[in-house]
Amino acid sequence: MEQIREACVNYGFFQIVNHGIPSDLLSRTIDMYKTFFACSDEEKLSVPDNYLKSTPNSAETFEHLWFRFPFSGFNNCRSITPHFKKVLEEMVSHFTKLGVVLEGIISECLGLPPDFLSNYRNDRSRDSLMGLHYFPATEDDNTGKPAHEDPGCFTILYQDEIGGLEVHKDDHWIPIAPSKDKLVVNIGDVIQVLSNNKFKSATHKVVRPGETNRYSYVFFYNVQGDKWVEPLPQFTKEIGESPKYRGFVFEEYHQLRFRNRSHPPARPEDLIHITHYSISN
Repeated sequence: MEQIREACVNYGFFQIVNHGIPSDLLSRTIDMYKTFFACSDEEKLSVPDNYLKSTPNSAETFEHLWFRFPFSGFNNCRSITPHFKKVLEEMVSHFTKLGVVLEGIISECLGLPPDFLSNYRNDRSRDSLMGLHYFPATEDDNTGKPAHEDPGCFTILYQDEIGGLEVHKDDHWIPIAPSKDKLVVNIGDVIQVLSNNKFKSATHKVVRPGETNRYSYVFFYNVQGDKWVEPLPQFTKEIGESPKYRGFVFEEYHQLRFRNRSHPPARPEDLIHITHYSISN
């Protein structure tokens, strides 16, 4: 527990083993995404609300397929077969159960009751599963996804054997070595705000491999959309510290962050981050 707390304070990242998810299911899920991304653009665009490919003016160079559950509206896409849906539903079931366990661990690491964060998730409607395909690097650019933080509570990630994920610490980028049995967990903006910066929302990026495609998938464990998020009194007035953020409704922030991807601004400085809600002291 202490190791996880220190990782959340200093990095916002940690890796877990013995998570209870079968390794063959982790591998099958990667294979399902590879099959989808190998389809024609026409086929992939038959699910326009769930498929997105980076635009020419974006700093990102990948395509992704994301879902919220239960499934709906995918009957027009031949590549999203009943078997594909079954695999993803099984994966989401495991990730959700694991998320509940991690939620309790993170609460305790913050010195809160184990069930504290469960008050922010009366339903799981904001959770999502996203598969990502990063294109091979070019001679001039190996950026897969620029440095960023995730908006929700925390994210659970599985990457293929290629790697490419890096976390920022003390002006250095630390590669996260891939492992077929390990999952990566990174703290998101919600936890950083609730803890008034006691726990760090992990700054991370993806570097594309040379001539190889990279695949990964992530499960975003979010709070309920209508929940009010602000620094908790346990980390502000009860210990004599000023709040570092103004409060917000999670769905409002989530939509602002989603717009970063769907309609990327021309200037990187116009991207919305959690600093949008920072209070200047």
